[in-house]
Amino acid sequence: MTAFLKSKNILSDQSHQKIARKFIYAIPLYLAVPISFGLFFHYGFSSIHWEAFGLGALGWVLALLLRGPVTVFLKGMPKERAMLFVGLSSGPLEEGVRLILLFLTGASFSWALSVGQGWAAIEVLFAVINGLVLINIIQRNDEKAIQVKELLESQGQFHLSPLWGVVERIFASAFHLGVTLLIAKIPLLVLVLLFVHSLFNLAVVWISRKNMFFAQLLIASVGTVLLVFGLIAW
Repeated sequence: MTAFLKSKNILSDQSHQKIARKFIYAIPLYLAVPISFGLFFHYGFSSIHWEAFGLGALGWVLALLLRGPVTVFLKGMPKERAMLFVGLSSGPLEEGVRLILLFLTGASFSWALSVGQGWAAIEVLFAVINGLVLINIIQRNDEKAIQVKELLESQGQFHLSPLWGVVERIFASAFHLGVTLLIAKIPLLVLVLLFVHSLFNLAVVWISRKNMFFAQLLIASVGTVLLVFGLIAW
């Protein structure tokens, strides 16, 4: 019996190592997403304003940090309800920061395009870093690591290809670029887009628990539509 459990643990460790290798191999594809967008817009529309790019990245980080106080405020709530409100806060926080950033620094097409690229690029980098952290965790066997692995297993994350994440980053980047262009051109649209953003995030999370393909289809559809509308607006 002991030998059986031991072999089962070895198999589990080998499986986790395989997952880790797959993600590491996919990292260049993740990083290719912002590079590809940058090259496409550089040669097709406008060169990057690196200051705006950096400010866009900073804006995303600020919006992420602002979720901290929201999480603390909701600490006493049941977990599911707290997660719902955190998800609902994502739209107002991100679009609010995006609007203020564009208002304070500039709202021309080329500037907004660079802000959007920086916003999208830092999210890709965060996804890679988050993935590397998870890889480190799943290869450990301490109590906290086991809890994380059980959670990921219950969500079906171990059975997903990291290529799904690459696809998601492509169209999530399109989403951020489109929204940035729309807000820069028509600031009042932020009143609509903050709701769209929150509901979009919640819908993706809910659908991904049931069917990853349809979740990615939603991301692709919304991201593409917003990017097209953002470009048309100019």
